[in-house]
Amino acid sequence: MKRTFLLLAALVALAFSSLKAQTQSFQRLSYPAIVNGAALQYPFAGGLNAPQFSPVDLNNDGRLDLVVFDRAGNTILTFLNNGAANTSDYAFAPEYACNFPALNDWALLRDYNQDGAADIFCAAHQAGAQEIQAYRGYFENNMLKFKPILFYYPNCASCDPRYIWYPDQIPGFYNNLPISKSDVPAFDDVDGDGDLDLLTFPSGTSAHVWFFKNTSVESGFGLDSLRFVAASNCWGGFYENGLEACRATLATAPGLCADPFTEPAADDRENRHPGASLTTIDAEGDGDKDLLLGNISFPCLNLLVNCGTPQQAWMCQQDTLFPVYNTTVNVNIFVSSFHLDVDNDGKKDLLACPNAKTIGEDQKCVWFYKNTAAVGTHFELESKSFLADDMIDLGTGAHPAIADVNADGLLDLVVGNTGFYTFGNPNNARLYLFLNTGSSSAPVFTLADNDWLGMSEFVPDDFDFSPTFGDLDGDSDLDLLVGSSSGGLYAYFNSAGPGAPMQMQRDFNPMWLSMDIGLASAPTILDLDGDGRKDVAIGERSGNINFFKNNGSPTEPLFGATPTIQVLGGVNTTLPLEAVGFSTPSFLPQPDGTLLLVTGAQGGHLEAYSAAGASASAFPIVSELWGGVDEGNRSHPAFADLDGDGTLEMVCGNFRGGLSVYKTVLKDCTATSLAETPQRSELQLKVQPNPVRESAQVIVTGTQGPLRWQLRNALGQMVQTGESASSVFTLQTADWTPGIYLLEVLTGDRKQGVGRIVR
Repeated sequence: MKRTFLLLAALVALAFSSLKAQTQSFQRLSYPAIVNGAALQYPFAGGLNAPQFSPVDLNNDGRLDLVVFDRAGNTILTFLNNGAANTSDYAFAPEYACNFPALNDWALLRDYNQDGAADIFCAAHQAGAQEIQAYRGYFENNMLKFKPILFYYPNCASCDPRYIWYPDQIPGFYNNLPISKSDVPAFDDVDGDGDLDLLTFPSGTSAHVWFFKNTSVESGFGLDSLRFVAASNCWGGFYENGLEACRATLATAPGLCADPFTEPAADDRENRHPGASLTTIDAEGDGDKDLLLGNISFPCLNLLVNCGTPQQAWMCQQDTLFPVYNTTVNVNIFVSSFHLDVDNDGKKDLLACPNAKTIGEDQKCVWFYKNTAAVGTHFELESKSFLADDMIDLGTGAHPAIADVNADGLLDLVVGNTGFYTFGNPNNARLYLFLNTGSSSAPVFTLADNDWLGMSEFVPDDFDFSPTFGDLDGDSDLDLLVGSSSGGLYAYFNSAGPGAPMQMQRDFNPMWLSMDIGLASAPTILDLDGDGRKDVAIGERSGNINFFKNNGSPTEPLFGATPTIQVLGGVNTTLPLEAVGFSTPSFLPQPDGTLLLVTGAQGGHLEAYSAAGASASAFPIVSELWGGVDEGNRSHPAFADLDGDGTLEMVCGNFRGGLSVYKTVLKDCTATSLAETPQRSELQLKVQPNPVRESAQVIVTGTQGPLRWQLRNALGQMVQTGESASSVFTLQTADWTPGIYLLEVLTGDRKQGVGRIVR
């Protein structure tokens, strides 16, 4: 009976943990984006901070694609491999991530049973547990999916079937296998017998690597089984020093185990294992496994060279400046490494990344070393930001707001961040201005200012900037409030007037900074109590939403230092067992006149409520997993009709410093004004053929002509202009540079249409 209960409890827990990853209902979108003159390949993929890479066939086409698990938010990103031989070319394919279970801390995909479908080895889901869980992969409709592996431990009622245990020396007894959640273990065929083994530092006091041998083949079960035994508690004979950067203490001969107490420094460490990442490679091409070792305290990797055999490893040499023959790995902080063929040349390359969840390099965070050796490995640094350079990635934290900043009728993006890492200061916060250089139906976001309004002046004393727009002073243009880590507000009033490019001037009234809600203020501006005066609602680190009533007038706002309602609507985004909530509210008018409150959360999901006015009474819950969106940690939504179809898009920031875009199901019920809403497109364009080669015919519906047209490239630069007497005309495209172009057509009565052309 007890065994049955354990199995049932395990299955229920696994099903619940996978819920968030399986329920996405909003369509994910992407728009072109240009940063520093370069068009990004996957701008709205969401950024990278502490990624872990696994080569995986996602779509059953026999090619190894890429799965990225980022432990800074426990997020899965999936990329399809479109590269030809000797070429790295990946396409962001987020639909495959929906088939993964919820993962946390670390996750590695390996095909342990060699059936072509990758399997998952990962940290335990249960809070406080440090064991290993596993999922078996399988294909369904050519999409990789997973089901949990439940292990069988005969006559062991205390053995949790979700986790990997190993037999004790006493027959019939088992030991659990705890691994620190900060670690990254190694799964590989270590001893050369054809099945998948495990190398790890057990959680606790050991600073020696343990070798867990998979005895599935030896036991007659073939590859379709996992049966680990503790074969060695000092694999390779070395001892992790931990006090000196990327240096280990080596054994003097095969079969010996380095003694930590032979060195005076070891007494200071008390023989403790602080945290490490392990990657096995065959650096010399001699058939045995060498080891790349990263340490929680250092930005480097140590290559330990195996002078023994696959059956008896002996680490006799080390490269403490790895790779000493090229650019030494120097990634702050706690480096993890991943050995895979990145560029489709048949040789495994190396990726080196930070493994710390919070403080560390958060932009140049994927060092790509190409393997140029004919045999074994010779790594040469190619890039410090593989994949990340093709995303909008502001470092850590992204807080978007949407408004027409330059009054061209197009909606722009203003994004604040928590900060980006430089040595000694992780809190280099800014406001970033992305101008829409596309059109009202086909946006293109171009980075125009990486320190808009000069808010870097407040760094490092204040950071984590969270902007929002609204008409605070009743002059029909949009003003700006910016929340921050300190919990107060910065206020900027727009003196330009309606329909003119914003001219922001800071209001130094101490009232704004006195509106201190604690930490991580995330404001929004609205008239919540219906008295004609704009109020302010502020999310915060603790997860509640603070309501500040405007006690002034529509043109001269006045707010108290303490919230009128501290827990608006009873909303709190803190999850069970979480200490923080990081609420980021948005209030959206609905067709029936009500307000929908959508808020981001520490957990990365979105929560939606029916906002029943300015009240402390509990708002009715619409959804605690709204839209099935899960952006990792610290989701922050912003809403607008970006493509002019009358339905709201959502731009969502996250802890990794990136952005995602979704098509929601909400109608755009905001009041239309030049300051807040882009001009609608009334013309429809058809371009044939598309992609184009020598020429293209453009057919415009909604007008008989005449018309004017202009062509912009992906950088927003004007390439050609022209006129046509009719609604059908021809473009000569033979001399166009390959890329994406935006064609805008205008008539004399200011009807507009935009189309995208690929050359």
